[in-house]
Amino acid sequence: MRPDPTQDLASWCEVEVGALWANLETLRRQLSPGSLLGVVVKSDAYGHGLLPCAREFAAAGADWLVLNSAAEAQFLRRAGIETPLYICGPVFPFQAGAIAQTGARVVLYGPQLARALSQAAGAQPVRVHLKIETGTSRQGLGLDEALELGRLVADLPGLWLEGLTTHYADIEDTTDHRYAQRQQELLQEAVAAFAAAGLGVEKVHAANSAATLLWPQTHASLVRVGIAAYGLWPSRETYAVALQRCQDQAAGWVPQLRPALSWRARLVQVKEVPAGAYIGYGRTFRTTHPTRLGILPVGYYEGYDRRLSNVAHVLVGGLRAPVRGRVCMNMLMVDLTHIPEARAGQVATLLGRDGEEEVSAETLAGWMGTINYEAVSRIHPGQPRLLRRAEGLYEE
Repeated sequence: MRPDPTQDLASWCEVEVGALWANLETLRRQLSPGSLLGVVVKSDAYGHGLLPCAREFAAAGADWLVLNSAAEAQFLRRAGIETPLYICGPVFPFQAGAIAQTGARVVLYGPQLARALSQAAGAQPVRVHLKIETGTSRQGLGLDEALELGRLVADLPGLWLEGLTTHYADIEDTTDHRYAQRQQELLQEAVAAFAAAGLGVEKVHAANSAATLLWPQTHASLVRVGIAAYGLWPSRETYAVALQRCQDQAAGWVPQLRPALSWRARLVQVKEVPAGAYIGYGRTFRTTHPTRLGILPVGYYEGYDRRLSNVAHVLVGGLRAPVRGRVCMNMLMVDLTHIPEARAGQVATLLGRDGEEEVSAETLAGWMGTINYEAVSRIHPGQPRLLRRAEGLYEE
């Protein structure tokens, strides 16, 4: 029998491998013919663990892995990941050598970086993509500036202008997608302008999770799927549109996504406090009856947000245990009065399912007043990520 990898852990995350594979299969079924499936694993794979998720997605058939930084690309290459890498975040000229060494594709946004990449390029050219500013007002270039930079790339040795891209500003948080449609039109106008200038590109891409799930016409050469690969819908609005489309077209099928992440912690102490006792910093909660209190070794440093104070609940023995008092830096307190069998050492679920009850990422996000992206991605990387397979839990 395999030893329990959690036996010496105070808290940990579990990543269900079967869910990752199932989500990728679901997303691949959505793809338009000829589109590549890029999976975003930046920011510690949205809190799920960069290396284990990158390995599983690569094994499950992801065509590209999408990262935020040169450091993430170096980390994956050192770990033996050979899947094509695309860095969607900022890259600095001093990182040009790392880019050439890893073979990662990058978003190019200025001549200084272009020249640095050209000088660093080896036998294989560095593949660059230009991001067209279409209305997000973040990373990106206006069309004239992009064309000027494209001409410079064509003149510099060691560079290959492989793609044009953009990023949607408002495709997830609304059911009115006219703004996103206009962004898509502006990208296509840029593609035409580049072709007319003799700067044709091999790849055009814009689709994120929401676009991949809802709009086949945006799939183009590549989709960049993030949150959906981990089993979470980008927003309620995205799910509502998918559900309505299914009903309108009598399709009978809405993509089924399986959340992959659970977060657990052991009760470190169970204690009795009298009626009228204050709990935690600031005395924000006062008991009205004798209370059985549980202490968990997780706080806002570990990623359990302070906004969950006196609002959230965890699961203990399949029952809901409300958070009492303020979430501390490394501890939180929960009410176990109605769970008399709870004992120190017992596992509590902060995120995920226990029996018939569940605390979803959407629920956590609602309590925090934010989005499910933040709820999962802010779990501290120091929390161990264990892979759950059919035969049990495994350390990476």
